[in-house]
Amino acid sequence: MIGAALPDEATAQGWREAGWWAGVTILDALAEAVRRTPGKTAVVAPGGVSMTYAELDAEAGRLAAGLAALGVGPGDVVALQLPNCAEFVCLHLAISRLGAVTNPLLPNYRAKELGYILRHGGAKVAVIPARHRGFDYPPMYAALAAGLPGLRAVVVMGSEAPGMVGFADLRAGAAAPPPARVDSGEITALIFTSGTESTPKGVMHSHDTTMYATRTMARLIGLGADDVVWMPSPIAHGNGFLWGMRQALTIGGTLALQDAWDPEEALRLIETHRCTFTLCATPFAAMLVEQPSAASRDLACFRIFATAGAPIPRHLGPLARERIGCTLIGMWGMTECFVGTASPPDDPDERLWGTDGRAMPGTEVAIFDEDRQRILPPGEVGELATRGPHVALGYLNDPERTLQTFTPGGWLFTGDLATLDAAGYIRIAGRRKDIINRGGLKVSASEVEEMLLLHPAVREVAVVGVPDDRLGEKGCAFVVPRGDAAPDLAELVRHLEARGVAKYKLPEHMRLVPGLPMTPSGKVQKFMLRESFTREHGQAGGSA
Repeated sequence: MIGAALPDEATAQGWREAGWWAGVTILDALAEAVRRTPGKTAVVAPGGVSMTYAELDAEAGRLAAGLAALGVGPGDVVALQLPNCAEFVCLHLAISRLGAVTNPLLPNYRAKELGYILRHGGAKVAVIPARHRGFDYPPMYAALAAGLPGLRAVVVMGSEAPGMVGFADLRAGAAAPPPARVDSGEITALIFTSGTESTPKGVMHSHDTTMYATRTMARLIGLGADDVVWMPSPIAHGNGFLWGMRQALTIGGTLALQDAWDPEEALRLIETHRCTFTLCATPFAAMLVEQPSAASRDLACFRIFATAGAPIPRHLGPLARERIGCTLIGMWGMTECFVGTASPPDDPDERLWGTDGRAMPGTEVAIFDEDRQRILPPGEVGELATRGPHVALGYLNDPERTLQTFTPGGWLFTGDLATLDAAGYIRIAGRRKDIINRGGLKVSASEVEEMLLLHPAVREVAVVGVPDDRLGEKGCAFVVPRGDAAPDLAELVRHLEARGVAKYKLPEHMRLVPGLPMTPSGKVQKFMLRESFTREHGQAGGSA
C-alpha cells in the first residue's frame, strides 16, 4: 500500500526479539480458541444471535469462499458498513483468511463520506445492510457505483437488491479456499479517521501493530479467556473494532455486542452476559453511573471500564466504583496507535482518574515544543508524541500527511497537548488546534471545560474558539444542561471566577444545546460547533 511509514528493519527486528511483535495474527488467535474451547460462546449479538468458536470458524470459511469467488485476494480491500452484528466478526475473519484488508465504515456514513473513502481506499467489495435505522443503503450504493470503477461487487444483508449480491449467495459459495499465508507484518485493517477534522485519513495497521495492542492491554489489566468484553461502540469504528471485536478474539473470550446505545439495555447486557470489561468513550461511563436502576442490578462481574476520548471528570471515578462496582481506568489512544498510555487497575486513584496513564510497555511518550524539535521537561504543556510497536504504518496514498505525522525517528506526532509528570504519567490538556488565541493570550479549552463540569447544572460542555473581529477569537461554551436547571453565561462566569480563573480565560459566549456532536470514540467534533456559531453570527463574532 502506498504511503507506508514502515519502521526500519533494525527497529522492527528489535521489537520482534523483545516479543512486542510476536509474529501472530488474528487467525492464530482464532485457531487457538477453536483448539482449546470449540464449544465456547464467541459472540452474542442483538436479536438473540449467539455463535461458538467452532461456528465462527466454519462461517468465516464459508464467507472466505464467497469473497474469493468475487475476486478478493491478498491485499484487496473489503469495506464493511454494518451495524454491530455477528456477521461483521465472521466477515473480518474471512477477509483475513484471504490475506485481504478490512475497511470498517460507520453505518451513519452517507454518500459524501463514502464517495471519498471508497474511492481513496480502493475497496473491491463492500458489504452493507439492506436497511438500518430507517435508512435504505442499496440505492445510495447504486448511485455511488458509477464513480467507483474499482468496486467490483456490493453484498447486501437482509434482502435482495438489483445488481447486488445477496448475503445468502455469498455464504453458499464454492468450497473454502485454503487460508492464505498471512504474514504478521501485512496490513489487516484500513481505518479512516472519523471527524475531528474535515478530510479523513486512511490509517494502515498490520497484524503486528494490532496484536501488540490487544495482547499488551490484556496483560496490563489481567484479561483472559474467562472474560466477557461488552462493546456498545460501533465495531465499524477503530475503538470497537480493536477493543471490542479483536480484543475478545485475542484472549479467546466472549464478545457481547450492543448496537443502539441505551444505558438501561447496557446494564441488562452486562448483568445477563456477566460482562467484565469494556474500553469506550467516557460519556458512556457517565450515563451508566447516572442510571437509577444500576443499584438494583447484579453487576459484581463488571471489573474494569477503561475510558478514552476525553479525560475522566474527577468526580466520576468514585461514583462508578460506588454505583456500578467497576474501576475506571484512564487511557489515551488514537486511530494511529490505538493505545499510547494507560493505567493498570492497581494504580492509586489519583493516577487512575487524575491522569491518562503512562506509556504502554515497550513504547515511549514525550512532550515536544511547538516546533517539534525539543523534548520539554516534566510539567510543561506541549505536543504529545509516541513511538513504538503500537504505531500504525502510515496513511494510505497520503505521503504528505504521513511525513507530517510519522517522523523518520519513529515519533508519531499526535496533535494532542499534554503534560508529563516525573513518574511518566500524562494528562491531556486539549488539542494542539484546541487553543483559543484571545488577542495573543492562549487559553486551554480543556482547562476551562474541566472546571465548568464541576457546576451542578452542567452535564456536558465544550469550549470552542469562535471568530471575533477585535481579538481574533473568543471562547464560547456549548453547554448540555443537567435536567431543567439550565445555567446562563453570567452564572458560569461567576462559577469560574470563584475558582480563581483568570479573566481572559472566561467564555464570552454561551449556547445551550441538547447534545454535543461526537465521534464514536467520544471526541467532541468542535469544528461543527465552530461552524454553527459562524453560520449564526457570520465570520466575525463581535461581543454578542
